[in-house]
Amino acid sequence: MIHKKGIHLSFRAIRLWSLLFSTFNRIIYKIKGKEHFNKKENYVVISNHTSFLDTPAIAQAIDAPFKALAKKELTKIPIFGFLIKMITEVVDRSNPTSRQKSKERLNEVLQSESSILVFPEGTMNRTDQPLQRFYDGAFRIAIDAQAPILPIVIKDAAKLMKPSSFLMKPGKVHVQILPSISTEGLTQKDLPKLKEEVMEKMQEELL
Repeated sequence: MIHKKGIHLSFRAIRLWSLLFSTFNRIIYKIKGKEHFNKKENYVVISNHTSFLDTPAIAQAIDAPFKALAKKELTKIPIFGFLIKMITEVVDRSNPTSRQKSKERLNEVLQSESSILVFPEGTMNRTDQPLQRFYDGAFRIAIDAQAPILPIVIKDAAKLMKPSSFLMKPGKVHVQILPSISTEGLTQKDLPKLKEEVMEKMQEELL
């Protein structure tokens, strides 16, 4: 676990990297909807995912610390595994005990440390559809912690850098922060309806 001061330092480093990366590669992030983000609130931030350019977009759109969710397996990658531990919140769902510990840790992060970023599609969208189906994880986390969901829609990133490609071209990426959605009073029985509501709002923005 990283001390809260460490989370702020990590976020500043990521944000600086994002600004330098976009400047060097002549990629402009046009961000709208910042009025929907409250620095004093911790959210489960969810975003569509079509390109490696999405991560810098979120680092510029959200002006407060956040930690991305990562699977335990990623920490075993040589060299990068240590970095992943530093800038993400690692989830281990290999057995009931580890799942419970992960749940308690995520609740702790959302209540007292920072927002959590989840790509609910699970992987980059390589289809011709605006969104792939959402997994339950992000919504389960939000309901468990009674934390609001902050949807973010990213457009045109895949036009500049295709999924899984390291080739990019200059241009504009449009980022829209949507109004947050409360989970106060919801239970896991409400998860399907909540997931559908969020997906519909994001699809409307994408279309």
